Amino acid sequence: ANWYVATHPGSADKAVPIASLYPEHFVNNVMGAGFPLGAALAIVLGAILAGSEYTWSTLKTMLTQRPGRLTTWAGRVVVFFAWLGVMTAVLFAVGAGYSALIAAVNNHGIAWPSVADIAKGFGAIWLLFGAYGAIGLALGVLIRQSAVALGVGIVYLLSVEVIAVRFIDTVSNGDYKWIGNLFVGQNANALIAHLDGATKGLTISAEQAVLVMFAWLVGLVVAAAGLQRVRDVT
Repeated sequence: ANWYVATHPGSADKAVPIASLYPEHFVNNVMGAGFPLGAALAIVLGAILAGSEYTWSTLKTMLTQRPGRLTTWAGRVVVFFAWLGVMTAVLFAVGAGYSALIAAVNNHGIAWPSVADIAKGFGAIWLLFGAYGAIGLALGVLIRQSAVALGVGIVYLLSVEVIAVRFIDTVSNGDYKWIGNLFVGQNANALIAHLDGATKGLTISAEQAVLVMFAWLVGLVVAAAGLQRVRDVT
């Protein structure tokens, strides 16, 4: 889509430079695709994984065969986050392939970003997917149904969090902006901006962004484990 916009610009102020699609910039383009589109997909996958067993009424059958609830949940979480790593790898592979193809078509030399930059981008997207995937997991366990859980998660991503942060930032002339800076979306945007080099006006450091998203990931997984441990699984 970016290649089409770059080659068929609608207006000069909205044009996408073709140079920004070459391999040296592919990490930035991949991160732009990873959020919010990839985050929404992570929520959907998490809600389906955690909520479908309730819908199918297979969870209680699984637990009667052993192992116990927490062991079963831990295994599911490990597999889920491994799959998010695979999804991240596919996203980077496709992004790299298309950037190389665009460069070849335009007779542009291929120069890749450094391994460190690729690793940072890969880690950031994997963490971002994990934080939002954990929201889907927790909602699936809380609601005990995948369809409603993924719907609530997508609405949260696209509107609830945005509205909440904007409201908090306007209260008392921004005195409570620090609360808004604890939302996962704010930190996801900040981390991507730091990796892109667009740090002007940012109030969230890269370290804070990583810590907050990791805290969301761990906290939601643990909370969901607690719910599954004590609640009726039927």
